[in-house]
Amino acid sequence: MILLPHGCKCSQPIVNPNNWKTCGKTALKKAWRITYRFYDPQFKGTDRWGKLFSVKGMNRFRTLEERRMATQKLMDDEIYEMKIEGFNPITGEYNGPDIYIQYEIHPNTPFCEALDSAFSKLDLQHKTLIDIKGAKKYFIKSVKQLRYEELKIKDVRRRHVRAILENQVAQNKYSNNRYNKIRAYISILFKELLENDAIEVNPISAISKKKTVKRIRLTLTDEEIEKVKKHLKSNYYTFYRYWMIFYHSGCRSSELMRLQMKDIILDKQLFKIQVKKGRTYQEEWRAINDSVLGLWKETCKNANKHDFLFSKGLIPGPVKIDEWQISKRWREHVKKKLGIEADFYAIKHVHTTKVTEYYGRLLASKINGHKSTKMNDRHYDILRESRLLEEAKSIDVKL
Repeated sequence: MILLPHGCKCSQPIVNPNNWKTCGKTALKKAWRITYRFYDPQFKGTDRWGKLFSVKGMNRFRTLEERRMATQKLMDDEIYEMKIEGFNPITGEYNGPDIYIQYEIHPNTPFCEALDSAFSKLDLQHKTLIDIKGAKKYFIKSVKQLRYEELKIKDVRRRHVRAILENQVAQNKYSNNRYNKIRAYISILFKELLENDAIEVNPISAISKKKTVKRIRLTLTDEEIEKVKKHLKSNYYTFYRYWMIFYHSGCRSSELMRLQMKDIILDKQLFKIQVKKGRTYQEEWRAINDSVLGLWKETCKNANKHDFLFSKGLIPGPVKIDEWQISKRWREHVKKKLGIEADFYAIKHVHTTKVTEYYGRLLASKINGHKSTKMNDRHYDILRESRLLEEAKSIDVKL
């Protein structure tokens, strides 16, 4: 809920279609709208309590970029009117702001100090926090170079942020991919400032990403897979064991790093993971495949109830390790020693592709914890395009 003046509140606005930030051009054929519910204490207990409102002014725009920007602006403007001007959509009146507002990050806080305060409030995975901290360091350096550090956070506008980002690009020769990552990390900080009422609009939301080329993903051949299996099994057995369990699990390394013994039911071949989605953890059950049940039993042997399954040395222990250690092991023990170019997650793509070929897209998506097949089709099924090309060769639509 978003708290508003005079005891009112509203739900977080929702855009229909819900994939409005990533949808294709076909979505332009539909009417878009923003909806939210407004709660005024004077109407509690009546049919006007939690009344649903919608905003539709974005549908006159005919390109995705324009419609997305219009949608974001309409949403920001609606919240601004309710939060700052005290607009009540039920009565249609502007009641003004509350006289006394307590801020965790005050709108008058200097730019750089506000960014530091926002970072201190983030509750994200450790690796993500490290990445954001690095992006913030060089973003603030650029802020100072442009002499924006005395700006109050409430006065920071899109033009300031764009100038800061472009200054970073000019100095560091960033690729478009790197620019987009930095933009995303800094946007998280501005989102935190928005949620703490320090700003009214996230200025980055209206700054477009730079165009990038989606590269064909490097994968592992069957010969390379056999080579890696033999190498790891002979020289780095606990890493081999982790690799095999990871391959059949459908999980991310970050999820397996959080897995504790208390969440494993070996006799039922089930384990429970925490999937981080936004600011919440969602628990999901996953299956232990017959092919690696023996490795699971071997790993769990003599472990304590609260041990992490993959702790130091990739054996059970009381200390949670970071997922970046897996990438480090892969780089040191596989890439450098075997001359293999594909990254560790290539094996996840191989598994998804094989499950799709033998058992279908739906099961492959279920194993990976996806609600639909869209994510698998776009990112994990590495042979999908090849299959479509083969089909295209044999279709019969004579002129």
